[in-house]
Amino acid sequence: MRYFSVAIKLALLLTATTVRAQQPAAAKPSPQADELECRVLTGRVTDPFAYPLTGATIMLRHPGQGLSPDAFSTNAEGHYIITSKQAIARNTVMEINALGYSTLELPLTNCQPLDITLTPLASPYAKPKGRNKKLTGNGKVR
Repeated sequence: MRYFSVAIKLALLLTATTVRAQQPAAAKPSPQADELECRVLTGRVTDPFAYPLTGATIMLRHPGQGLSPDAFSTNAEGHYIITSKQAIARNTVMEINALGYSTLELPLTNCQPLDITLTPLASPYAKPKGRNKKLTGNGKVR
């Protein structure tokens, strides 16, 4: 009797799934071939140690138009939100700048949240960590 009730439940589930699959999908306006489907991009900018970069600047470079006049920056947790009045073009490049870090350019291929890690610039003033050992005139380490 128990197997019979399981079989009936399974048959009802399959029937409901089949009916749902046969219903026509709602007509959705298709985007143009050169546009992404989104107007909002989100993500996070961090350093190589996963610490958030506050105040990193993000700009979009549209194909054939140069950099957009709009610049977006990260908040205290390194999160950014880019909003656009029009659909974002597929060949758009996102340019990320932060003081002391190398500039990164990423082509946009989808609208998924994008977490970005920036690489620090090498400083000519950086000193190696550790103590420099010097010899005195009599051969002892100071």
